[in-house]
Parts: sequence; structure tokens; C-alpha cells
Amino acid sequence: MMENRTETILTLYSDVQAVPVTWLWYPYIAIGKITLLQGDPGDGKSTMMLNLISAISKGGVTPDGVDFGKPKRVIYQCSEDDAADTIKPRLEECGADCNQVAFINEDAYNALTLDDERLRQAIIEFRPSLLVIDPIQAYLGNDSDLQIAGRVRKLMQRLSLWATAYDCAVVLIGHLNKKEGGKVLYRSLGSIDLTATARSVLQVERSLEDADIRIVRQIKNNLASTGADIQFEIRPETGFQWLNSRQGKDAPAYSDIPAFETKAEKATYLIKEMLKTGDKKANEVYESLSAAGISHRTAEQTKKEIGVQCYRKKRQWYWSLGKGVASDDR
Repeated sequence: MMENRTETILTLYSDVQAVPVTWLWYPYIAIGKITLLQGDPGDGKSTMMLNLISAISKGGVTPDGVDFGKPKRVIYQCSEDDAADTIKPRLEECGADCNQVAFINEDAYNALTLDDERLRQAIIEFRPSLLVIDPIQAYLGNDSDLQIAGRVRKLMQRLSLWATAYDCAVVLIGHLNKKEGGKVLYRSLGSIDLTATARSVLQVERSLEDADIRIVRQIKNNLASTGADIQFEIRPETGFQWLNSRQGKDAPAYSDIPAFETKAEKATYLIKEMLKTGDKKANEVYESLSAAGISHRTAEQTKKEIGVQCYRKKRQWYWSLGKGVASDDR
């Protein structure tokens, strides 16, 4: 009896289909994953990100010279600067296509939090390739949430499911704590679960030789080999410029690292793949998920988290992603 139970609980890795990790900027920012960009206040994190957004919005190139491809949409959610007198002028100065960059107006929709349902609705409506939250500390329900491991895991898991479901890279911008020495991963504000959940962690530091030069180091990468350091400068006379970055490489077709960290992430991917070609009967979805080792409970929880719509037609229940259906022709 125990033998039969083990056979139903376990899934052989030989039955798991490997899937590629797709990249917005290889190997720094992956699509469908969370990246943490951290550094001390005033070190240029937001300026760096606005310049990346500019290149993404108009189909430019990465800092290391790889083509971003066709113009892509971005949601840039920033609480620290005014949209009219600061953010838009900075985007225009960077040369961004502002028709491709959007934000949730917090004057109209106040108390926006990291796991806010309105954030998911914005992703579904606009279908961005990139969502930037700047800074993460401003979008927590309570300042202490960042210190509570369970709360951080719950926030990050929900955001990760949305990223996976809607093919959106997520970059969270955060400040460093004041601890010196020790492992750099422990300098993030809040619980270590924040950096543990992020698939990539980028840290901005000032050069010891020239304070106007910043070095971007990738201090964590769970999806590929660690990327080379990237440099930029911010000078009063010349403004922002990328510096002497080595020619980057296009992303490989497949990653050797398992793509799924949790059952919920795997369920999200499978549901998205099943529904992107159209609505499916609920019983067919459940059967496919069960065959892949996903329990009914996990299927139900994931369905709710990513906003699957259910409706009844001719005595059959159907699942639909509605406007959120993934598409390759964005």
C-alpha cells in the first residue's frame, strides 16, 4: 500500500519536459523571473534603470551591445519622484518612447502594495515585457513586512507567479543596509528571503578610483553563469553613459538549471501553455496538471493567484486567461 502511495506522490524527472529560460537581457534579467537591483541611496540605480527602459521601449541595444529586438512595453512604478516634473523629463532625456512606458497613478489608486490585485490587472491590461518597482520598500503594506520571512516569501511568490503567467520580467529596486563586511547578499534590506527568492541580484557600487563611475556586479544568478561587471558614469558635465562594457552574448536556447523552483511556478507555466491557444475545459486542465504531478489543491491556488477566469458553457466548466493570454507577437 505504501508502494502505491509513493508512486502517486512522486513524479520522475524523466517525465518532466525541460523548458527554456528566456531573457530580456542575458544573463542579468530573465523574463518571467524576479531580479533585485540594489545599492546605496544616490548611487544611480534609478538612473541606470531609466536608461535601460529607454533602450527597451525603442528597440535599442543592451549596455553590452546585444539587440533588445523590437520595442517592448514597460511599467515603471516609482513612488519617490513625481511623474510630471521628474520621471517623464528623465525618460525623454534618455530618449525613451513614452508611448511604451506606463504607470499606475497613485493619486487615483493610493495604497498600492507589492501584492496588490491592481498590479496584476495592470500587467494583464498593458502586457509589459518589464515591470519595475522603485523602491520595493515603498510598496509594502507595513515597513516591518520586509523583516518577516514568511511575509516576504508570500509577497515574492505571488509576484513570481504573475511574472511567469504573463511573460513579464520583474525588477525590484532596493536599498542596502548599513552593515559592512560579510557576504554581500546579506546587505539587502529586510529578510534574506528577499534575495533568496530573486533569481538574479545586481548590486550597484561606486568605483574606489572615481566616484562618478559605478560598477554593476551580478552577485547572484540561479539561471546561468554569472555575468561580467557592467560600468556606467554619471558626471555633471556629460550626464549618464555606459562605459567600456564587453560585447555581450545572446542567451542560449536552454538552461541546464531546472526552470521551476516550486510546484506553483510549474503549475503556472503549464496553465499558461495550455490556455494561450484558447480556453480549455476545466476537467482537461486538471487531468493534464495531475499527470504532471500537480495536486488539485495547488491547481486551485494557482488558478486564483494568476487570475484564471472560469465560466460554464453547455454544462461544462472552462478555464480562460482572457486578456492575459500569452502571445509571441506583443
